Amino acid sequence: MLVARSVTECHLYMALHPCAGCGEWDFPWSRHDRGPGPRSVYEGPCPSCGASRRFEFVIAPDAVPPPAYGGPEPSRIIDPGEFLAMSERAARHAAVPADASGPRRDDARTAASDALAAVEEVLKFVPPDASAVPASAFTSETGLARYAADPAAFTRERLQERIEACQQALLALTA
Repeated sequence: MLVARSVTECHLYMALHPCAGCGEWDFPWSRHDRGPGPRSVYEGPCPSCGASRRFEFVIAPDAVPPPAYGGPEPSRIIDPGEFLAMSERAARHAAVPADASGPRRDDARTAASDALAAVEEVLKFVPPDASAVPASAFTSETGLARYAADPAAFTRERLQERIEACQQALLALTA
């Protein structure tokens, strides 16, 4: 069973795992059961091929509210490369013209907040005595490819720079 640190992490995990039958990324689950205990199950048919999809998670008892994905420990179900890719996608959605409408700015603010939360998750994979995420932390196809393409993106220094850029983008959208 998958161990998630929050409902937000559950939702991201599902978004990162397409249908095994047809590759459809969208998963508009139609049923969500909680319990017993800290269990959360999402079920529904794939909108493209109709295959039954199911994700079962155990939610950490000290789950955090959105937009955070978890507490101080790194994820056990999403690797740092997936989080960095998510941060980059969200940051692209946060870029809006200065004259953007109120609703578009609201969406951009949410995206900027998501970008920041995701890159903060990557930093959690850097051990206290290390300067970068260890190669062993990458477990997904996406993560391994992202790491192979640019290992320097996972240094503590570069991650801190990215966090600062996300914070600045969020501040600009809040002003």
